[in-house]
Amino acid sequence: MQLRTLAWFWMGLAASFAGLAGCGGQPTLNTEYVEGVVTLDGQPVPEATVTFEPVTDGQGASATGMTNQQGVYKLTATVTGELAAVHEGGTLPGEYHVGVVKTIVETPMSEEEAEQAGVPYVPTNEYASAPKTTFVVPQKYNNPRESGIQVTVESGRNTIPLELTSD
Repeated sequence: MQLRTLAWFWMGLAASFAGLAGCGGQPTLNTEYVEGVVTLDGQPVPEATVTFEPVTDGQGASATGMTNQQGVYKLTATVTGELAAVHEGGTLPGEYHVGVVKTIVETPMSEEEAEQAGVPYVPTNEYASAPKTTFVVPQKYNNPRESGIQVTVESGRNTIPLELTSD
């Protein structure tokens, strides 16, 4: 079976927003740089999606980032109204709820993939069962408002480590 991470979807979505934000010479949000390392039980978590949501609606700007192979994320604010966001430029100062998502979704091999792998192709009914999803980061961290993680983004450069646990 081929393994794919749902995180690639989120990274593409974030990159699309960032790409759109840079178009047209729009004025940009006055953001503060935010980065950090995501660890799970002390080990870096690569290819995870990090989401910051303002604690108080209307104060701050939601932002996302994708961790690299060392578990380092850099936030990009979500585009708001007439303003654009600089890719990996951070977010507005304020209090934020934080969520972290990383899953692996197992999908059946296509006929071509089975042939390349030298294994028999087994057709499946795509409606018979949903792909198996494994949560690499425990589900309790997926929803920013329910993760139990709250941080403060201040003026200037922010380094905010996210130390997660399996229990």
